[in-house]
Amino acid sequence: MMDPRMSAMTVRLQHRHNDGGWSDLERRAHDPAASDPERGWADAQLFVCTTCEEEVRISTDQQGRSGR
Repeated sequence: MMDPRMSAMTVRLQHRHNDGGWSDLERRAHDPAASDPERGWADAQLFVCTTCEEEVRISTDQQGRSGR
């Protein structure tokens, strides 16, 4: 289930390739039972590049870290 704070946002996720071009990331479903529960999949969403299949996990900051 998507975190309600994420679902309220309308965003376009992209990432840059080595050639300087940008590609969209699309949300993909994942099987939480197939992953390590300590990795935090329950509070995360998986996005995959539509061009190169690189994966990006987006999650909420449960420990209150600023990331700076």
